[in-house]
Amino acid sequence: QLKGAGTAPFSRGFDGRAVLRSSVREFLASEAMYHLGVETTRALCLIVSDTEAVRRPWYSGKVADAAFDHREPDTMMTEQCAITTRVAQSFMRVGHIDLFARRAMMPGATEADFKALVDIIELALFREFPSIASQPEPLSKRVHALLDAVAGRLAELVAGWLRVGFCQGNFNSDNCLLAGRTMDYGPFGWIEKYDPSFAKWTGAGTHYSFMNQPTAAIANFGSLVMSLAPVLGVEREEVEIIFRRGADHIMAAAADVWRAKLGLKLSADASKTAATLWGKLEPLMLRDGVDFTLFWRQLAAVVERFADATVSDADLLAPLLEAFYDGPPEAAAREWTHWLRRWLEFIIAEDGGAPAAAIRLRRVNPKYVPREWMLLEAYEQAQHGDYRTIHELQRLFQEPYSEHLEFETKYFRRAPPEFLHRGG
Repeated sequence: QLKGAGTAPFSRGFDGRAVLRSSVREFLASEAMYHLGVETTRALCLIVSDTEAVRRPWYSGKVADAAFDHREPDTMMTEQCAITTRVAQSFMRVGHIDLFARRAMMPGATEADFKALVDIIELALFREFPSIASQPEPLSKRVHALLDAVAGRLAELVAGWLRVGFCQGNFNSDNCLLAGRTMDYGPFGWIEKYDPSFAKWTGAGTHYSFMNQPTAAIANFGSLVMSLAPVLGVEREEVEIIFRRGADHIMAAAADVWRAKLGLKLSADASKTAATLWGKLEPLMLRDGVDFTLFWRQLAAVVERFADATVSDADLLAPLLEAFYDGPPEAAAREWTHWLRRWLEFIIAEDGGAPAAAIRLRRVNPKYVPREWMLLEAYEQAQHGDYRTIHELQRLFQEPYSEHLEFETKYFRRAPPEFLHRGG
């Protein structure tokens, strides 16, 4: 797809153009997502026009708090046009199936309408699920298998988003690929200070916020189930069972994220332990203003340096202090060290002890993600013809789990206060 190439039959009255600012964000973010190990469309190239420009709503900086969360842009800006070439095996969306299903089920629908629904289902199977498409089974059975596969991919996708701190921002059926890939890098953002209701888009509400993304995935899956119900050939009760099984899969994958981020091995006991630990940790993170990426990454340093139960409370908490935006008060510090000691008991008891746990923690908790203030620096410089920061971030995000000590001071840090709520 050439995003920003101009009008198309699906432009909905808009000009079909993209600007350099949004194109830089998508280019860097989609490539970072790939290297973070989360399914995504890829960015093949980014081209900026020397002559074409369009006007877009944005923040002037003249209105107090205009560039903060849940505030609309207050001015029109002239910006350079750009085109991002994004690639994927296909761009088949839940919304595509939903459209053809609505046509096939509306009053007065014809056999041709139903055939069109069947054709797009067969195309989806061919492009994204060839192992199911090739089965010598009736379409109804292959669609049943398709739904199970889509549920699995959506579960893996939203679990990946939670793991790396990403919020898609507008995860409706038009932005939900059947194959479970991240796409439509528009109102996205990586979380800075932990907030379950985090979202970059002013219209996201809570339904598309960071911690509600599994619920949004379930809603999209439900739309797909209802769209495919006419070809399943089963009673309504069976359709409900298919939906519930997929929804349970998605919620289980989301819940398991915290076990992995806590460095616990996969087991029934570890899952219960993680649920308890996360239940105690989340309110502390929310109350005391903790940087999501720094906190999770620094848990490995806590394990390596202070697995010894005799360590003092101050030394135990020290590796995490940079993650606090305001620093925990004395009473809160006691709660944090109590939680850390409890967590360490489980970590040290597992096979391999602290060294193995530190390795697991660094494998699932990235050190570098595309924070908004990084992207802003990149696209503002690019608007003046300077692409050095784009190239630097591109190199950095190719290995987001590596230490990159040469970039640590510059990029492994909390968001500057003025950027915590800024639009992107």
